[in-house]
Amino acid sequence: MLMRMLVVRAENGKIVETTTYEGDLKKVLKEVISKALELWDPEKSDLVVMRHNQDINVKLPITPQQFERYSQFNLRRAGNVAIFTVPVYVISFENEWSGESLRDTKVFVVAPYVDEIVESAVKQLAVEITSPSEE
Repeated sequence: MLMRMLVVRAENGKIVETTTYEGDLKKVLKEVISKALELWDPEKSDLVVMRHNQDINVKLPITPQQFERYSQFNLRRAGNVAIFTVPVYVISFENEWSGESLRDTKVFVVAPYVDEIVESAVKQLAVEITSPSEE
């Protein structure tokens, strides 16, 4: 299925690149993984691809266009907020182990491009993932 995909590249808590692609999710994902593979140094870190679901909250009311877009992603209501869930793929190509936890320093985050609200949430996630943890 063809859809618009958002690809965000983040390094050390900063967005370094944002791109959108029109295409099949699997194909776009594999292209981004290939790009990450070229950047990956197997002697320094693991290459990790993880899929998870990201809940997005939007204050009500929403427009009919938003309703149409968000309905594709398990749209539901909680009080005065509309919530929908988008699949997000995190491709970590530079990371380091610290005790029991893995810290990603360079990642690509791939998600469906729904609108600016989703783009903002995906960018925020990419920054959080790659920001140094405050211990």
